[in-house]
Amino acid sequence: MEFSDPILLIVLGAVIGIYAGAIGAGGGFLIAPILLLRHPAATPTEITAATLIYVIINSAIQVLLTIRDRRIDGKLILLLAVIGVPAAILGGLTTGLIDRIYFSFAFGMFLVLIGIYIIFRPTTVEDFMPSDGWPRKIKDRQGNLYSYSIPIIRSGVAQVGTAFLSALAGIGGGPIGIPVMTRVQRVPHNIAVPSMHLLILIQSLSVTGIHFLNNVGGSPLNDIPWLATGLFIAAPIAIKLRQRTGEGSLMRALAIGLIIIGISAAGDIFR
Repeated sequence: MEFSDPILLIVLGAVIGIYAGAIGAGGGFLIAPILLLRHPAATPTEITAATLIYVIINSAIQVLLTIRDRRIDGKLILLLAVIGVPAAILGGLTTGLIDRIYFSFAFGMFLVLIGIYIIFRPTTVEDFMPSDGWPRKIKDRQGNLYSYSIPIIRSGVAQVGTAFLSALAGIGGGPIGIPVMTRVQRVPHNIAVPSMHLLILIQSLSVTGIHFLNNVGGSPLNDIPWLATGLFIAAPIAIKLRQRTGEGSLMRALAIGLIIIGISAAGDIFR
């Protein structure tokens, strides 16, 4: 399957950007299968490096457009980044040690499992203030006050696993990170999504730097300018969609996409 028309790549980049921006993902879990199909001779490391560039651009635009709403928990993200960046770098280095066939299959099954989990748990728990933990209060631009408490130890353990697996798969972190942030770390969804975009940006930059220090190139990089162009169209639409759509609907949409793309990627082992 080939996508040779730049206009089609721009449209794909925009559609994925709308979807990913709304649910709090970088879009790598959708871009990676497209690159796998378009560049059958590319290595997992080349696919991952190109995917992460798209993720970086998407998350950077989302952060710039939402920072004025004051819904990003900067202190929490700084802590999670300190914990997660070393794990993300390790995950990025591990990618090059995996055969392409096993990479595609593992990548696909990983997405399917996450999708099934989200279908059964589409919304967050109601109690954001457990008796122990790090108390947080965020007041957004509209005057809404969000109070929650972060369980430090389990949040740190979850962040290490999330960062490593996300970098290994080249998906930026959102598809795993949002369920973890809202359920394990107990962050309200309205704070979690914009905050996750900042965390995705930090972690993806660190992993991408490792790839390019290792002189990773390849044909997948040629598609990124066109795919990224669509993000400038998608970003404001994604924000409006996120504001008007409930958490449950957004998470179910994420789950369906993860399962469909996961099955497709896993099927690469039979091709």
